Amino acid sequence: MSNGSTRSSGELRPTRALSPSRELGLLLAAGLATLGGCHHTTLHERPDLQAELSTVSAEDLVLLAVSHARAGDLLRAEQYLTAARQRGYEERAVVYWLVRVCVAASRYRSALIHSAGYLRDHPSDWSLRLVVATIHEALGNLDRAQLELERIVVAEPSISLAHYRLAMLYRTRDAERERAKPHLEEYLRLAPDGRHAAEARSALSEAAVLMIGPRLMSGAGASGVGKGATP
Repeated sequence: MSNGSTRSSGELRPTRALSPSRELGLLLAAGLATLGGCHHTTLHERPDLQAELSTVSAEDLVLLAVSHARAGDLLRAEQYLTAARQRGYEERAVVYWLVRVCVAASRYRSALIHSAGYLRDHPSDWSLRLVVATIHEALGNLDRAQLELERIVVAEPSISLAHYRLAMLYRTRDAERERAKPHLEEYLRLAPDGRHAAEARSALSEAAVLMIGPRLMSGAGASGVGKGATP
């Protein structure tokens, strides 16, 4: 069996550096320690594991998955979680763990696949949708990331991080840079001491400087016209 570092041929790394990976890690970080202390290595070592799985409860499958994730066997963890999901374990919890495990293994497309069906049935799970948006951004799917973030800020405007991520996306596009300002301001209103407060204030200051420049040039041009018209 391959370990968690092996990816299927269909798995691709991001097309650019995982710029929001730090944020993504924080979004998913609650994970591996919370269900620690559960060890089922005897079951893992049995040669007839697949046959034994039929007798394992969904709860134990999740604990097995967490144990293997903590040990770095991320592919096995994903398999146990998928089995637990099929066995009827609480879907939201399993999906969150599946996303955590796939992100940890850099299997971002698998993380999106696992979350897609759940979000179709639970479209207002905004915290998961924020993670999905971050993954799309990491993969370079900026249009999809922007669409997801815009959906979040409209439906649940109190999620400060969605405003920040959306603002930073807008700032990468010249035609939409001005749309970043209200979201930066809203992020600072919601989280004045947040992790991204300094970056948000810097971005607002930069935007102000960029706006002053054209105004000065416009004023200088008007002044020059007036002087030229004077006999």
